[in-house]
Amino acid sequence: MGAIILTILLLVIPGQTPEVVREADSLFQRGVERQQLGDAAGAQQFYEQVLKLMPKRLDALSNLGVVYARQGMHDKAIVRYREALVIAPGEQRIRLNLGIACFQIKNYRAAIDELAQVVRAYPDLAQARLLLGICLFESGELVAAIEHLEAVYRTQPGNVAIAYTLASAYLKSARFEKVEEMIGTVFRNPVTAEARLIRGGYAVAQKRADLALEELRAAVRLNPTLPTAHSQLGGAWLLLGNREEAVAGYEAELRVNPENYDAVSRLGWLYREDGRLAEAEPLLRRALAIKPGDPGLLYQLGRLLTSQGQSSKALPLIEQLVSLVPEYRPARVLLARTYFRLQRNSEARREQGILARLTAEQLKRDRSINPNRPVDQLLPDATDRERPQ
Repeated sequence: MGAIILTILLLVIPGQTPEVVREADSLFQRGVERQQLGDAAGAQQFYEQVLKLMPKRLDALSNLGVVYARQGMHDKAIVRYREALVIAPGEQRIRLNLGIACFQIKNYRAAIDELAQVVRAYPDLAQARLLLGICLFESGELVAAIEHLEAVYRTQPGNVAIAYTLASAYLKSARFEKVEEMIGTVFRNPVTAEARLIRGGYAVAQKRADLALEELRAAVRLNPTLPTAHSQLGGAWLLLGNREEAVAGYEAELRVNPENYDAVSRLGWLYREDGRLAEAEPLLRRALAIKPGDPGLLYQLGRLLTSQGQSSKALPLIEQLVSLVPEYRPARVLLARTYFRLQRNSEARREQGILARLTAEQLKRDRSINPNRPVDQLLPDATDRERPQ
C-alpha cells in the first residue's frame, strides 16, 4: 500500500525573508518534479534542502516522509510525518501515511492508533479501514478486525485479497460457519495458494488431518513463501501425531516469516518437550514479547527455567501465571515446587494447601457428572505433560 503524496500550503515562519521563501519554493518544486518522475532519492535531496531553510514547512515534511517510505526508510518517514502532524494534527492524509509506515515496520499498535483516527474522520475510506482491519488481525484483536474487514468486503465483494484476510480472521476466531460459507463461494475453486490455505486451515479446525495435509501441501507448492502456510502444515502434522514433520513445518515458517506467533510459540513448546532447551528458551521469550501475559507461554517458560535450575528467574513468571489463572492446578504444582527449591517453605505449603482444595473441588465436580468413573482417573496427570493446542 503506497503512501499519499501531498502538496499543501506551507507554513511561513515570522522573520523569514521573501528571498528565503522564494528559494525554498524553487527547491520544493524541483523536489516535486523529481518525485513525479519516480526519482525518490533526487526528491529527497531537494526536500531536505527546503527544510534547512524552513524547518516547519508542512508540505516538505510530508513529501519527504513519502520519499523516505518509497526508499524503505520507514523509521525516518515516521519521524517526518509526526513532525508534520504537530503542525497540522487534523491533516488525516498525513496520518494515513503515518499509519502505513508503522504498518510497514510491523508496529501494529502504533498503526492502529493512527489509522483508527483516520477511519473515524473518513469512515468510507476503504484503504484506511482495510489496513486497520489487517493491523487488528495481526494484533489478535479479532472482533474489531472482523468488523472493519467486513465493512470493506461489503463494498468490494469480488476482492479476493480482502476475502482471504477476512476468512483468515474468521478461522482464527473459530467462526467456522463463516469460513465454510466463503469456501462455498469465494474459495470454491482451489486454484490459488490462498484458497488452498483457507481450505486447509478449515480442515485443521475440523480435525480432518488428511484433507488438511492435501490442501496445505498444495498451498506450499503453489507459494512456498505464503505467510502461515508452513505453520498450518505443522499444525496438521501435529493432529496426526507426527512431531518431526510438525517441527519441520514450524521451522520452515520461521525461515519465511520470522515473527509468526504460532510458529514461534509452538516450536518453542515442542523444543522444550523434546529437551532442546537452549533452542526453546529464546523462542518462548520471543513469543512472550509478542503476547505478554499469555498463560501457556508463562507456564512453558517457567517450566523450562526451573528445569535448568533457574528457579529465581522462573518464579515471577509462575506467580504471574497463577494470578492470571488461579485455578490452573499444574501452575500451582509448579509454583509449590519452585518455592521449595528457593527454600520458601511456608509459601510452598500454602500452595500445596490451595492445590489440595482445588483437586478436591474438581473431584467433586467430576463425580457429580460421572459417579461411576474410577477415582484414579479423576486425579491430575502425574507426568504434568502438556502439548501445544
